[in-house]
Amino acid sequence: MESLILFLKGFIIGLGKIIPGVSGSVLAVLLGVYEKTLNNIANLKNSWKNSLKFLGPLGCGIILAIILFSRVLLYFISNYSLATMSFFFGILLATIPKIFKEKVCPMPKDWLLILALLFLLIILSTKISLKSFTIVNSLSYFWVFFLGMIDALSMIIPGLSGTAIYILLGSYSFVLNLFAEPFINIKATLIFGCGFLFSFLILLKLLLYCFKKYEHKTWQIIFSFIIYSMVEFFWQIPFSFTFLGLLNTTFWMLLGFFCFKIMPDS
Repeated sequence: MESLILFLKGFIIGLGKIIPGVSGSVLAVLLGVYEKTLNNIANLKNSWKNSLKFLGPLGCGIILAIILFSRVLLYFISNYSLATMSFFFGILLATIPKIFKEKVCPMPKDWLLILALLFLLIILSTKISLKSFTIVNSLSYFWVFFLGMIDALSMIIPGLSGTAIYILLGSYSFVLNLFAEPFINIKATLIFGCGFLFSFLILLKLLLYCFKKYEHKTWQIIFSFIIYSMVEFFWQIPFSFTFLGLLNTTFWMLLGFFCFKIMPDS
């Protein structure tokens, strides 16, 4: 049962990686597997059996969701954007009280740090769109390596949406197609994976150090990223300010909210 729950949580994280504005690491935090995942990866060498027992089902869910549902989810976002994005927002909303109570618990003075970070993130969120990326020569693979590094950043740093960054860099379609058909251009897939691993291993050590030395402050910073990410995601939902429009949006949000609430903890 525990493995099934981990698989389902991994599946949700995988779907979240595809949706623009959603951070896979935010979902990992809110689903209660973020810190456990970092620790299990760090202990993979010393306690590989226990680590794989946790990482195996979670990783399978993530990979299966990305490979099998990239195009399916893209179809739903294109044709049923309101329902799809409202449903995911409901899932995110359901998790906030738990993470706030168990991990953040800010004192009055701590709100200054959280609000300052939120303000800074909003200032830095000015969007600059680049041309659509395609591989044209050997130098293009350096960019593919960089895109892999971005994917690792979005997996480790909660609130940082890799898909949103890919859109700004004109690389969203390229990465989505790479996820959906990884064997079409195996060279690009391997280089993307190398960029991911390079960035992931460096950031993993840094975050574990921060959790060990400054756990409370680290969670406050992560919480600021999460709130910012949710606000950005909310304004991407194409709802209308009519009675029926708001009713439809509310219905799908509540459905996502209660679907998460009935999911047992792993």
